[in-house]
Parts: sequence; C-alpha cells; structure tokens
Amino acid sequence: MAPRSLSVQSDASAAQEHVGARDILGRIRDLEPELSRSQHRIAQALLGYPRLFVEKPIRDLCDWIGVSAPTIIRFSKAVGCSGLRDLKLQVMGAMRVGPRYLEPSDPPSTLEDVREQVSMRAQSAIVEALGIPDDKVERAIDAILRGGTLYAFGSGGVSSWLVEEIQNRFFRLGVRVVPCRDGVMQAMLAASVERGDVVLCCSLGGANDDLVTAARIAGNYGATTLALTQNGSPLAAEVDLALHIAVLRNDGDVLGPTTMRYAYLAVIDLLAFGAAIRSRPHAMEKLRRLKQQFVSHFDEDATRPLCD
Repeated sequence: MAPRSLSVQSDASAAQEHVGARDILGRIRDLEPELSRSQHRIAQALLGYPRLFVEKPIRDLCDWIGVSAPTIIRFSKAVGCSGLRDLKLQVMGAMRVGPRYLEPSDPPSTLEDVREQVSMRAQSAIVEALGIPDDKVERAIDAILRGGTLYAFGSGGVSSWLVEEIQNRFFRLGVRVVPCRDGVMQAMLAASVERGDVVLCCSLGGANDDLVTAARIAGNYGATTLALTQNGSPLAAEVDLALHIAVLRNDGDVLGPTTMRYAYLAVIDLLAFGAAIRSRPHAMEKLRRLKQQFVSHFDEDATRPLCD
C-alpha cells in the first residue's frame, strides 16, 4: 500500500484538476429539491461542513449522517460524480477556490459594529495608500502634467469605474483624458499614442493580461506608463512607474465591501490635488469656467462642490 503522504498528495493534485471545471457545490444546491430524504441529509452535511465530509472515511460518514454506504454512493452518482472519491475530489477543488465562502467568519452582529468596521477599514486603507513615497508621486504628477493626453485603463469590478474617476478628477484641471475599460480597445488606443502621452493603468491584482499588453504596446510607442497596482505584479513590472498599493485583507469576512476602493480613490485624489497645485493658474481658470457654466445652467448655489 502506498504511504499516506503520497496518497494525500495524489488527491490534492487530482483536486487541483477539478478547480474551475464545474461548481459541484452549486450543482448540489440546484438538485436539492429533487433529492430523496436520505440524499437531502447527505447534501446538508456536505454543504454545511464540506471539510469534515472530505476528511471522513465512508464508515464515519455513515455514522455521522445516519445513512448507509450504498446511499452515499447513489448520492455521489446522482450529483454527477463517478463515486464517492470523485465527489470528494470535486469538493476539495471547491475548497481550494474559496474556503472563506464555504466556512465564513462570523459577521458583525449589530449595525454599530458594521459602522465601526466600515470606518476602520476605510481609514486603514487610506493610511496604507498614502504611504507611497513622495518621489514616486512627484514623478507621476510630472508625467501627467507634461504629457499631451492621459489614457486611463482599467477592467474589472473596481478598476473599471476607477478610470472614470480619473477622468472626473483630471479633466477639470485641463488635462485631456481618455478612459477605457475594454481590453481590445485599450490595445488599439495604446498603439495610437503619441510620444509623451501617459497611460495610467488601474488593477487591484495586477495580473490582467489585457492591461499588461496595453502598457507594453504604449511603452513601445513612447508613452510614459504608470500603474496603480500591487507590488510584484506583472503589471507593476511592465510599466515605467508603479504606485504600489498593498493588498489589505478583510479578516476572512467575505460579506464586507473591499476596502481597496478607498485606497485607490485616495491615491487618485493625491495625484489630482498635487497636479492642481502644481498647475494652479491653468487649473484655476479651467475650474472657474466650469463653475461659471454650472451656476448659469444647473445650480445657482455657487458654494456647492463643483460636480463632485
């Protein structure tokens, strides 16, 4: 018989092959209404305690759930597996993808706790983001103010709307901004840059192939490439200057919103405010024009923030 360590290693390798193949847990949830009473008990045990289900041998599973071994085998086949081992391998694959979603930590119990967590996480993210070295921030501002056009690229949940925030912050300072969230269009725009233009890429993970490709193309045509991303990522390695933002963990709480949003917004505000101060006469005139037209056509209260 093979040593147990080799068997565990083999199972782990096989489970890796199942990652991304299909969502066995989602399939079991979908099939629950069609299962018999005994099979439903197996499903509840598996979905509620997937780690225990995988670790227990079939005899222990029978005692734990209160069903027979043949029932467990029939259940495995009913959910599309060849047998119990295949079922366990697929569950192991699901556990590798997202154990925090299967066995999450306890969420806050009161609204006051929710309020405190949101506030503390936002503050921590902003403090972390504003720790970027001054020389890197200065170089990024110099590049943006010297460049002809600022291209803002980003794709995904947060990064896709960060590019619009870059446009929102910089157009009012007189900077020509072209935002883009589509990977193919990013590559096409990158190929059309002029020497001295700036391409600013946003990516929380930094592993977006389309963004890396667009940054490489833009750099080849003489643009200055910048990135808001995490240290050590493929995107950070590709650009001329990366403003590294550390990935902040949420202590296993997958229900809470990601605090990285606050970190990236803080850096964008830092760049925009610095650029506004550096280009004060030009920026003030652009802002005056915007306010003049806004007060004339949309809101007579001149004390309100300018379209923020």
